[in-house]
Amino acid sequence: MIVRRVTEPIIAQCAYFIACPRTRQAILVDPVRDPVRYGGIAAEIGVTIMAVLETHAPSDYISGVSEMLSAHSVRAFLSGETTPPTWYSQNADRWSRRVTFLRDGDTFSVGDLQARAILTPGHAPGALSVWVEHPESGVHVILTGDALLPGGAGRAAVGAEDQMRDSLRLLSTLPDDTIVLAGHSSGSACGRAVKLPGETTLAIERRFNRVLQTIGSSTDFAQSCVEQTERPAYFSRMERVNHSERAALLHELGRAQELEEDRFLQFVSFPRTVVVDTRPWDQFVLDGIEGALHLPLDRFFAPMAAGAIGADERVVFICEPDQVEEVMRALHLLGIDRVDGWISRRAYAALDHEIMDLSDVDEISQHAAHGLFQQRDCFVIDVRTTAEWLRGRIAGARLMTMSQLSDQLSDIPRDRFVLAYCGAGARSARACAFLKRRGFRCASLHGGYWPWFGRGFPVEGVDQPAL
Repeated sequence: MIVRRVTEPIIAQCAYFIACPRTRQAILVDPVRDPVRYGGIAAEIGVTIMAVLETHAPSDYISGVSEMLSAHSVRAFLSGETTPPTWYSQNADRWSRRVTFLRDGDTFSVGDLQARAILTPGHAPGALSVWVEHPESGVHVILTGDALLPGGAGRAAVGAEDQMRDSLRLLSTLPDDTIVLAGHSSGSACGRAVKLPGETTLAIERRFNRVLQTIGSSTDFAQSCVEQTERPAYFSRMERVNHSERAALLHELGRAQELEEDRFLQFVSFPRTVVVDTRPWDQFVLDGIEGALHLPLDRFFAPMAAGAIGADERVVFICEPDQVEEVMRALHLLGIDRVDGWISRRAYAALDHEIMDLSDVDEISQHAAHGLFQQRDCFVIDVRTTAEWLRGRIAGARLMTMSQLSDQLSDIPRDRFVLAYCGAGARSARACAFLKRRGFRCASLHGGYWPWFGRGFPVEGVDQPAL
């Protein structure tokens, strides 16, 4: 059996090529919307994509199934345990011969590979795991989607904790030597996972997976669900687009154009234009444009971009020329398609900044912030994760994680100064840039939580450093 993993680091997502070694026919599993890339990889490893399989409708990116059907002569296998997506139901006559909806226990084959669908809901309605085996070699894999992850598990949907526990219990009964091919690696917003070298097996997971070890106790499993990562605010929009709308095909979109300086300034002046600034914080705070989003290309790019950019807004961005494709790819993954162009850091630095309104997002020192805190002149928000919050926080602070901040704006008083903090300052800096765009007065706490704790300033909770 040929297995090739294809990763999307910015969302920690994994797609897979599973191919028959004799016929070189392949199944592409859980693709994002990039048929050209997958076609290139298929040619590189010498396989022909015969089928596209989706374990569940994704919440964190735009599905690539319709893209693959439009660009390649392939069949698609989707879960039949939920209603079909709109792109299918509105054109069922076109797609019915090329799309198969799998129910629990259904089988199919590609070359010598034999596949069987296993219903594993909990993370998503109708989610499937798919057992694939190559009888001649005896190799077998389980494609778990977002159910079982290496070292962890996907986040259980609200009210679906028992389903998730049952699904993990079912997966745990598979043979020890079953290779686990999960939909995400460490850092995904879809669940908690520990990155392991190479692939993992059911034997390894039974021995080391902390979530899998709790399935024997409903209480312990419930606690593991509490400790999961927060569900990002933008997931609901992704689910709506994937199920109830039709995202544009990439070939229908124009390429991002490099903008001349005057053209960039013209776009910036438009009321529904968002400037995405990927430069380091020290450059952004020096001459970032008023209302711009500070979004370096790291693991916080996706939740901030998807949560902060409205469906009716257009985007221009600032980056290095060799980052343009990476930025565009990240935006397309999130369904942010109204992109007018980009300008390089060098070109931006050459602009006449005196004719632009520049950002005044500031950092505030620990002692100055403590003074505001003592006088009750600020509203304190913690933009770290729940796990960090539980280890200790500034007394009276409100938890507003980066992934959910856009949905909690109504909870922030507009008549008070906002003090944002995180672990070291990077996340709170971009949170402040986002809040400034929404009209809040705010500053980022320099150094973050632990210098505050170390100075003996007021904290609450389990206020000891994690060892």
